[in-house]
Amino acid sequence: MNFKNVMFLVAAIALSLTAAAYRWGDSAHSMGLITVRGGKARHPAVFDGGKDRYTMITTATVIPPYKGDVRVSLNGKPELEYRLSASAPLINLNVRRLPEFRDNIFYGLFPKDRIALWLTIKAPALDPVCGMVYQQNFAARTHEGKEYYFCSKTCENIFLKEPGKFEDADGINGKYLLSFSDLKTGNPVLNIPVIFKGKGDKNHARGGHH
Repeated sequence: MNFKNVMFLVAAIALSLTAAAYRWGDSAHSMGLITVRGGKARHPAVFDGGKDRYTMITTATVIPPYKGDVRVSLNGKPELEYRLSASAPLINLNVRRLPEFRDNIFYGLFPKDRIALWLTIKAPALDPVCGMVYQQNFAARTHEGKEYYFCSKTCENIFLKEPGKFEDADGINGKYLLSFSDLKTGNPVLNIPVIFKGKGDKNHARGGHH
């Protein structure tokens, strides 16, 4: 390998390491193994609640003997608006095969393949009392400079009696799964927990006050 190629390789590695080390303020990194027995999540994603957007990168390795097409989805309640996109290296040195990713499906995964996937989540506003997802008919009320939305007068009145109890409870809170399933059989090959915590690690109690 001549000097020019060596310098090109060093620069590519440096750029890749820099990109891997950098994290957006609202992002997380999760890792896992794709297997025929349901996979193994090595590192779940944990977010603080109260934001309207989250990003997450997931890296996973395909463990033999699994091979096939894999559908990826984010599952949980309430349903969230999200977008998935495969991550390609900044500089492709053709060292590894890059599986095709289209319509939230990885096509033609083979043993020892490595994938990187970006997940972008748009979090909805919630009724802070009952946790219902915001709809156009919700009533809006401003409290201490922040706007809250309520599905009914009942929830609004409960909030006004004890607003401190529901502080910052209008964001998503709970556990979701980033699910990888075999396209042919529907069987799971990897499930990665995606956890949203209440601000300040608070556990906001919600109930059906209707």
